[in-house]
Amino acid sequence: MTTRTGGFSPLLAPGLRKVYFDEQKRRPSEYQTMFNVLSSTRAYEEEYELSMLGGAFPAKPEGTNIEFVDPLTGLTNRYTHATFGLGFRITEEMYEDDLYGPMKKMSSGLAKCSTNEVEYQAAGVVDNASVNTYYVGFDDLALASTAHKLLSGQTAPPNLRGGMAATYANRPSSYGALGITTLQAAILRMEKTPDPDGVLCLVKPKLLFIPADLRFVAKEILKSEYKPYTANNEINPVVDEGITYFVWHFLASTTMWGMIGDTNPLNFFWRRKDKFDNSDDFDSGDAKFKATHRHSQGFSDWRGFDLGST
Repeated sequence: MTTRTGGFSPLLAPGLRKVYFDEQKRRPSEYQTMFNVLSSTRAYEEEYELSMLGGAFPAKPEGTNIEFVDPLTGLTNRYTHATFGLGFRITEEMYEDDLYGPMKKMSSGLAKCSTNEVEYQAAGVVDNASVNTYYVGFDDLALASTAHKLLSGQTAPPNLRGGMAATYANRPSSYGALGITTLQAAILRMEKTPDPDGVLCLVKPKLLFIPADLRFVAKEILKSEYKPYTANNEINPVVDEGITYFVWHFLASTTMWGMIGDTNPLNFFWRRKDKFDNSDDFDSGDAKFKATHRHSQGFSDWRGFDLGST
């Protein structure tokens, strides 16, 4: 029996690693436009909901004591990081007979798979925004709901006029195609968003996200000086709202659209970015290469997100 050392993966690893990371740099990232991208040094991250004393600021009659209140505590939401990885093998014969050609392609293909996985995992948070199946927030509801719960569970504090219900919607009761009327309704829903105490957050809509199929509709709505689809030169009521549009190619739906505000609830945690490793298989003489990374994604609060249609 002849002793074999294998041992040719180190000869390939530097080049393949360079191809891998160069390929990643060439592919533009989209999820970073939609998510707060954060780093983590733990197995999981947690966020905690807390009210800010109810929002009321009552009058104090002369000679009476000032009123003291306690903040209301909510629930904790956990982001548990998952590990993702993929690899490939190169036989000694392949290396000897074809030298370096196919290995470059396999390394770049591995980088492509890694990049796509991140984009689709991130897009999945919004793809499932209207269902409770995969992601829920502090109130145990989906990202987009018609019945988000205020932490106080009460109507408006006494210093607010008009009153406010104990729940709030960041989606319409019936979804509608992207248009001037539906976009106006989404803008108003976001601007009227209450905080956990029922006090107005004053969230400002900033980004309209759409699939590629709605690119030209979004451009007509947001950039036309006059109201689109009319012949009487009405002004376009949303042209000066300061909203930009973003084509998110990884959305599963061709009709989904929604908005992100200047307060963005979507979070993406990197526990560890891509790591490229190599080793040799003693019995076969094959060289093995793999890439892995760890991350989590989701949301805790829903404020700053509005879904116009699925």
